[in-house]
Amino acid sequence: MSEKWTGQTGGTHWMQRALVGMMRHVDIRIIYGLMHLWLVWYVIVRPIPRRGIYRFHRRRGRNRIQSVIDVYRSFYQFGKAILDRFAVYAGCEYAVEVENSDLYYGRVKSEEGFIMLFSHLGNTEMAGYFLSTPEKKMHILAYGGESPVVTANRAKVLARNNIEMILVQNDDMSHVYRINEVLQRGEVLSMGADRRMEDSCIVCPFMGADALFPKGAFQISVMMGKPVLLVFVIKEGARKYKVYCRELEVDHDLSKKDQVQALANEYANQLEDMTIRYPYQWFNMYDFWAK
Repeated sequence: MSEKWTGQTGGTHWMQRALVGMMRHVDIRIIYGLMHLWLVWYVIVRPIPRRGIYRFHRRRGRNRIQSVIDVYRSFYQFGKAILDRFAVYAGCEYAVEVENSDLYYGRVKSEEGFIMLFSHLGNTEMAGYFLSTPEKKMHILAYGGESPVVTANRAKVLARNNIEMILVQNDDMSHVYRINEVLQRGEVLSMGADRRMEDSCIVCPFMGADALFPKGAFQISVMMGKPVLLVFVIKEGARKYKVYCRELEVDHDLSKKDQVQALANEYANQLEDMTIRYPYQWFNMYDFWAK
């Protein structure tokens, strides 16, 4: 049985609320430093993500000792990514640079809707806080099982940028109808394409081996026939992020089935390129290549 991502931010509700309150009075760099006090214990008691990240670093050619050290480095970067989210909830600001900003804002200002695919390399949630869309409403397809504290704060911050969430529940298919409505109105649909929470998957070569990606994101993109942008949000400093924006193209002369596979392959290629550049910001903390 393969190990899968559970989809919920750790910590109790009162701990998360207390963290937001603390962020209003304590410099984020101090909290980064304090994180070392408990991070080793956290890595020890989380065997599934620890094994997943260890296998990832072994796959990229690191030896055993290097991979053990890299596990800690990855968890530290992940901790900073989580803290940055709560810092935004508390009102903290970050500097941001957007690569290919003309591409992104050109699509936003056009009348046609488009699909924005993201991954869990880097801190993608921050894109919703950085990329304002006053001309076009954005809808983010999000897991509906998050904690109430995270869900409420996330929705509040996103609303400032004309962004709202479409929550996906396991026993409810209403999000399917909303997806169609969003794109028909010429708005933006944003969704992840690298965490499978469904049985329908597509196989793509990724970092030297076949890996399973969720098929739904690519099927929607092909069926709706809308432009597809891929966005990465990479941390580059204590209070600085860089957003990479790229357009994914597919040969429309291919059959629909082949278009789905080609789009998935191109997504995997772009993801691999960025993963090699920023390996410690790979936050798929399970065995990504498990069958």
